[in-house]
Amino acid sequence: MQKVTIRILLCVAFTCLAVPAPSFAQTSCNVTAPSSAGVNQSFTLCGPTGRGYTYEWYGPGLGSNGGARCVSASVASVGTFEFLLVVKLNGTEVDRCTKVVNIGGSTGGAGSCAITGPTSIDAGASAQLCAPNDGIHSYTWTGPNGFTATSACITVGEEGTYFLTSRNSFTRSTRQCTHHLTVTGQTNGNCGITGPTTITEGSSVQLCAPSEYNTSYRWTGPQGFTASTRCLTADAAGTYVVTMRNLTSGQSERCSQTLDFSNYGAGDNQNPGDNQNADEAVWDNCPRNLQFWRGAFGNNQSGDATNGLTQADFQTIARRVDERSTYFNWSNDLVGLRQALSPGQSLTRRKQVARQYATLLANIVTGELNLGLQGGQGIGLDLNTSVNYGGATTLRDLIVVADRMLRANRGNYSKLNATLTAINSGRGIGSVCE
Repeated sequence: MQKVTIRILLCVAFTCLAVPAPSFAQTSCNVTAPSSAGVNQSFTLCGPTGRGYTYEWYGPGLGSNGGARCVSASVASVGTFEFLLVVKLNGTEVDRCTKVVNIGGSTGGAGSCAITGPTSIDAGASAQLCAPNDGIHSYTWTGPNGFTATSACITVGEEGTYFLTSRNSFTRSTRQCTHHLTVTGQTNGNCGITGPTTITEGSSVQLCAPSEYNTSYRWTGPQGFTASTRCLTADAAGTYVVTMRNLTSGQSERCSQTLDFSNYGAGDNQNPGDNQNADEAVWDNCPRNLQFWRGAFGNNQSGDATNGLTQADFQTIARRVDERSTYFNWSNDLVGLRQALSPGQSLTRRKQVARQYATLLANIVTGELNLGLQGGQGIGLDLNTSVNYGGATTLRDLIVVADRMLRANRGNYSKLNATLTAINSGRGIGSVCE
């Protein structure tokens, strides 16, 4: 694998610095294991090492340790078998490795059952997986929920592991290949996760996934949280997602539980620490949430002042939001920002991030321009406020991270959306409207 160094141009206050982009797959994706073993003989497979890596193994005869870097396997039949390792970093797949092991004196590789087809599809879509179909092999497919087929190609839409066994019509030798299909953008609700739905700032709570036999657990959550236990201890608000994988079939189920701060109320004027005394003149970190900005830009189409802001103010804010972001690029500032705040019915996770990001920028530029004063109550955010997300330690850093992720083809949009939502609601940014 050839190492490629990419540099990102980071510009802050008209000063540009070239910084290296994060590198995910730090090592080549190789699996170390014996090339042969006896029937029912235990052997060990090990994946590559990497900081923050998590591992998912698929193949025959694996024990309950399918989430470790090194696992043991024992196969009860003669043949050639392929083992698959999916390597992830922060819940995102970064590499796939395969290893072929001949069992019981079998020889050769797994080429006769090599599977072609996508490794990931969107929820509701389907994928076609195909064997080589060389005319001298017969095929048997097995998959999640009792799936079976004997055709060379299959059409599937369910997440899980699909095994293809090919048998040579002349030599009667068998080979088994492994293909794991991931379905993205799909969660099945709470699925029986136990634990509270609110958390008090500074405290922690326990969430537990359902207890299932022969199942591995993978949690992701706010601020880069990960865990591989059935139960976790959470100390931050946000959405926690658990992937439960059956170690025999490879079938996965994704479930989630959202924790909100118990001392946070609904409404524009109920940010924690929001001082309603009109005589207070200093308002650091005093953001307004999505509902405020959506209503302000949606309703103020005349020259009248709304919420202390004039039509000219809105024009200036929208233009400055566009200037601050390389992701947003609208020809009509007001229309562009209004559409960003209300992107319509097809609200993907990426669009959710985009509207929260637009809200964050609106809060920042309004504070910078000292607009919208209401009896001393300004709207703004201090760019030096400490945050902790994806390497960003201040709000200034977070703008760069959000802009880059929105322009990327993939990213942990769920986690970023929760971070931006909390900040726009005045949570997790220290003293608010002090």
